[in-house]
Amino acid sequence: MNLKCIVLAGFVLTSAAVVVGAPIPATSTEAYDSQVTLPGSPFGVAWGFLYGYLDAKAEVFMPQVRRMGGGFSKVYLFWNQIEPQKGQYDWTAVDAFVGQLKTPDEGLIALFCSSRWATRQSAAILPPTPATNLDDYYQFVTTLVKHCRGKVRYWQNDAEPNNPIYWSGTKEEFVRQLKVFYKAVKDADPSAIVIVGGYDGLFGPPGFYQFPAQKAGLDFFDCVLKEGRDVFDVFDLRLYADPYSIVPRVEYMRQKMRALGYDKPIICTEYDGPGFYEFPANLKYVSLLSPWTQSVLQTGSNGFPSRDHSGSNQIAKLYTEINSLAPETQMFLLRCSPELEAKHDRIQARDLVMRNIFAFSAGVQKTLYWQLLDLRKNPNDLTTLMYGKIGLLGYENGLLQKRFPTADAYQRMTTALGGVRSVKRVEIPSRPSIYLFAVERRDRGPLYVVWERRDAFTGEDLPPVPFDFASAAAAATATDALGKDVPVQVANGKIHLAVSLTPIFIELSR
Repeated sequence: MNLKCIVLAGFVLTSAAVVVGAPIPATSTEAYDSQVTLPGSPFGVAWGFLYGYLDAKAEVFMPQVRRMGGGFSKVYLFWNQIEPQKGQYDWTAVDAFVGQLKTPDEGLIALFCSSRWATRQSAAILPPTPATNLDDYYQFVTTLVKHCRGKVRYWQNDAEPNNPIYWSGTKEEFVRQLKVFYKAVKDADPSAIVIVGGYDGLFGPPGFYQFPAQKAGLDFFDCVLKEGRDVFDVFDLRLYADPYSIVPRVEYMRQKMRALGYDKPIICTEYDGPGFYEFPANLKYVSLLSPWTQSVLQTGSNGFPSRDHSGSNQIAKLYTEINSLAPETQMFLLRCSPELEAKHDRIQARDLVMRNIFAFSAGVQKTLYWQLLDLRKNPNDLTTLMYGKIGLLGYENGLLQKRFPTADAYQRMTTALGGVRSVKRVEIPSRPSIYLFAVERRDRGPLYVVWERRDAFTGEDLPPVPFDFASAAAAATATDALGKDVPVQVANGKIHLAVSLTPIFIELSR
């Protein structure tokens, strides 16, 4: 049961609306320093929602993340998982995660305030609610952080609290508990860094598409930024939805902090895309969401969300009618054609690179891909339909060793961007659809990344277009996000190549 992947219907609709809405206006990234300065790797992959809890294994996975070029990860843990009864602790999952970290900067533990004995609403998983006794909460967090002292750098309280699935309390209660969380973490380990519970990022700044449900989320984090300004070190902005809106969203939240007189680092602990409902052809299936979201919010007497299978028959019907469905729908099904499966992989690979380039150009310090673990299990499950193919690795012969194409794309990206210090867009006023970025890397030569903005699904059917830009390079080589070599020429002080919607990494030699 992959509850982290359940999204409220209103949020899904608004995410899709960004794809089909008005074009995103151009925005400048020159107003702030986009240097990557936080210690440790800027690239990471999150494990998934459940780790060492219920039927989820406490897997050793950091070696695989490192092989893909990542050096940062997070796990979600639950109060009920670690302290199932007052004063009785289960360190199994904690020790399994911490034991595989080479340095503290590799690790982030995000704690959901879900408990069957210590919170307002008895819940083993969701929804988290305020602690009934803040002294109990302080003791829990302090004990946990002391247990991991010097081994885990980053700690986070809950996640996406503007969403009632992930915080069934008020914004004031969230801030009140954040203050206790911050004190507990710092008392236990002064070197630890507190990341405030992440904002889902589903909003549009002024001048951009306005999400119908965004005001509540912005109001929630206005309170967090104002009243909790002294009790977090890093802000977490998730970067789902339209990748072309990433830069203005990051800058909008940065300006909110600056208006309050401070400017703290921003990281992204979750991103992936594009999602099932980001394609207009799939909006007809939004009705599948409501039973799921309601079942999660209705916790039974055992502390677990009820399971609602009312949409299973409808999803099963998609498989029986697969050949008559829109190709944008078919490619999310587990038994789609090899051609559409490959197309889906190509779309994910492009999206992966674009989101990271936009994020680093906006000054985001670290990014965590959601998620490592493959979800291709029950085909009739809604979460499989929506997110079944986002995982990078799966089990094969009982071992976490099966790599999916997006894992290869991730490794190509981290190889090209390894040592990234800054990413800056090079504006091409005469070709606004061309996205060209200059990448500065530590102890490495210059790199450029370029693509043309096109429709995510149909854009690859158009031929590449000629493009050149000024450069003092003596030679250059180019490889795209799919691993294909791209012909490139250097002549008359310019780089010449053909550009499509697939990002191209251009290595220059002087």
